[in-house]
Amino acid sequence: MNSHATLGILGGMGPAAGIDLCRKIVEQHPAERDQDHIPFILYSVPQIPDRTEALLRDGASPLEGMLDGVHALEQSGAGCIAIACNTAHAWLEALRTRTRLPVLDVVEAVAGELSRCVAPGSPIGLMATEGTHHANVYRPRLEALGYRFVRPAQPLAHQALVNEGIRLTKAGDVRQGGEALAMAMEPLLAAGAQRVILGCTEIPVALAAVQTPLARFGLDASAALARACIAWSLAHEADAEPPSRTSRTSRTSPTSSTSRP
Repeated sequence: MNSHATLGILGGMGPAAGIDLCRKIVEQHPAERDQDHIPFILYSVPQIPDRTEALLRDGASPLEGMLDGVHALEQSGAGCIAIACNTAHAWLEALRTRTRLPVLDVVEAVAGELSRCVAPGSPIGLMATEGTHHANVYRPRLEALGYRFVRPAQPLAHQALVNEGIRLTKAGDVRQGGEALAMAMEPLLAAGAQRVILGCTEIPVALAAVQTPLARFGLDASAALARACIAWSLAHEADAEPPSRTSRTSRTSPTSSTSRP
């Protein structure tokens, strides 16, 4: 591969989320040897201002900090950017206008996963930060595709539980965070959701720590983004390699293992 096939990962929001995305890319890539894997560079600077604080409480904007990361990845030879934070996608278009590189879209990746595991028009749930909800990162685009978002019986208490699970996970208490987030899945499933989008990068990390059986109803946005990263890499590799080299480009990009209920 040439240097332009290198993936740049904008991480640090929080730091475990960027590492989790890297791990998922490695685990899901259809590689047969070390040299088959995607070259990637992780930019992890946790001092980027809090995204939810910026969106809800007039906190410092994270845009300049994210742009610093994007430009560092550009200079390091990245050919594409993936953002390891759902809430940061509120600034997706602003980032795209300030870089020459393509920036992958977690919502587009999740929409592709949904189309493979639930029927059009199915009820779905979303667990995310208050900032992601406030910025409408997911809802308008998925509703435009026909999906219906369910509402928990006690929305404020439900969001408080999600917030606490995310907070505990960021603070390093991943098991306690996972227990809170597993509890938060229950009202969405009780309201009829066929899948619950795990729309914060800390949520699947925490749920994995407690191994809840409810996790099978979750759609891991980070895993969906990892598969989009792999698809970009394989497509670029297929375009870049000479026609005589077909053995590696014949590999197909991974798809979700979930099936329609």
